[in-house]
Amino acid sequence: MPHELLVQQGAPLHIGATGMESLTQNIRIIVITGAYSVPFDREFAHLYDMVDSPAPHETIRLAAQLTEAIEKYEPRVKVESISFEAAQNNTGTLMEGRLTPRIRFRLREGVQL
Repeated sequence: MPHELLVQQGAPLHIGATGMESLTQNIRIIVITGAYSVPFDREFAHLYDMVDSPAPHETIRLAAQLTEAIEKYEPRVKVESISFEAAQNNTGTLMEGRLTPRIRFRLREGVQL
């Protein structure tokens, strides 16, 4: 059964999360964390080298990097697709030039939550 996660910055972190909440929280942390920002694991997450790049092919490259990072650091999931939507602020106003990833994933075979 596929699941979807719209990754929004600023969502609260729940210490002690379990089940699907834990899994989606882990994915969100992977997506919003840039490589080299974690002191004892410099390769954690993904590179932010495409920030401010206007080229449409950069979103394809970002989707590939996010897929690789998610599947590496959250091995319980298989990413099916990543799309991007215009980001919105707290009041629902579109934030020009910012994208929010929507991640569609499945649990890998044998994974029980």
